[in-house]
Amino acid sequence: MKLIDAADAMVNLERVVAAVKGKEGQDSKFGKALATLESLARKEGIPLAIVGGLAAIYYGYERFTKDIDVVVRRENLDIITRVAPRYGIKVIWSDPDGWHKLQCEGVPIDVVPEGRKARNDAPATIPGPDELGIASGTGYAGIDGWMETKLGSFRVQDQADVIQVIKATIPTTLKKIRKHLDGVHAVYRRRFEELLAIAKEEKKQERERGSR
Repeated sequence: MKLIDAADAMVNLERVVAAVKGKEGQDSKFGKALATLESLARKEGIPLAIVGGLAAIYYGYERFTKDIDVVVRRENLDIITRVAPRYGIKVIWSDPDGWHKLQCEGVPIDVVPEGRKARNDAPATIPGPDELGIASGTGYAGIDGWMETKLGSFRVQDQADVIQVIKATIPTTLKKIRKHLDGVHAVYRRRFEELLAIAKEEKKQERERGSR
């Protein structure tokens, strides 16, 4: 990567992190997109639970992401594509199963439909906004529910997100996540424990290198 490209990437990352932490509102495209989604959610009564990379940033893993992932209630999946244009949100693709592709301020918005599976072999379906702790407006999914969505899709990036967030999470919260996953599916609990072991090993190595 060229130095100028790397510098631009760092600036973009700082803006995304600022938008997530509420420190940069209308000045960035992410900030504007998030504000627009909040307006839609409030006025239309459609709660939106933010998951994906933005939630990873919210929970302590500051990595770059190009889009916004929002979980939408099953009964709102058809409605959101109808009302989105009223708020300046483009409908790029209307999917019959609810995996809609939207865009606001140039930022891609991926709709994650409640009740579907993140992948064909996922052992459980995607929880709705209410289960993720968002009953109204737009907000970040609770950390236990966010972990559930990541362990369901379980791509390489999902695993990396979980590991890094685990490293930034206190033990009492990890205990809460375990309890939640026990009530979802044994596969999710097993995957969590595997990633937890990796996170612990990484933290151990980081401490050793830091002490030297």
